[in-house]
Amino acid sequence: MQCPICAADADISSYVKATPILRCRNGTCGFRFFDLAKWSSPYDDGDYYAHWRPCDVVVNPWNKARVEMVGRFKSKGRVAELGCGIGETALAFRNAGYDVVAVEESRRAIDFLKGRYPDIDWRESSIFPFLEENRRSFDVLSLFHVLEHIPEPRRVVARLDFSLRDGGVIVIEVPDASGGIARLAGDDWDYYLDHHVNYFDVRSLTKLFGAFGYRRVHLQRTFHFAYPQGHGPKDAVKGALAWLGLNSIVRTVWRK
Repeated sequence: MQCPICAADADISSYVKATPILRCRNGTCGFRFFDLAKWSSPYDDGDYYAHWRPCDVVVNPWNKARVEMVGRFKSKGRVAELGCGIGETALAFRNAGYDVVAVEESRRAIDFLKGRYPDIDWRESSIFPFLEENRRSFDVLSLFHVLEHIPEPRRVVARLDFSLRDGGVIVIEVPDASGGIARLAGDDWDYYLDHHVNYFDVRSLTKLFGAFGYRRVHLQRTFHFAYPQGHGPKDAVKGALAWLGLNSIVRTVWRK
């Protein structure tokens, strides 16, 4: 089996249930990924938000922190929030003055969001056809906890590159397969899940985006995805732990 990022050979390193996780042998990549020949998506036959109870969407401190991070590199412009879920970060972008298109496969989520927040352009679509229909259309492309779900990561970045305007940025937040918490937990790491087909770290992300001419302009390691939570002492402790290497998540910004 070959690595889908760098084409080097890969070997089985672990399992999630019965699905092998393969690891690239290339020391400059080290990407971990499912053997797709032995995997089937648990969501092929249903809506990801089938059991979600629609209610007013709360913009949390970590959604605001994500947008503030983006604002250091693009303070205005057109944003595609890809895999927007129930819309928290899309609303945070809107509140900060961006022109937002929010994309999600779940019909249940999009139908509710269109009715409740009509000032955002909500799209029911998978990511590939959406990007293919929007050449050079966006100043910011954001994927918060999305890239780990999509097979063919090189194809994803090629389509992102197709849709990004000159001078734009791509924002990626994913679980960190080489973070301190993953190393401590081993095979019991919380993010080894049957719907996560890719397991990135900073090294493999750099290999992936570098293949398309992108350089990393921002890196933040966080204790968990819901950081900060707006509780000063707790945030301070978790921030310190992540700074010391005990993190689960990486937030990154990429540009040419």
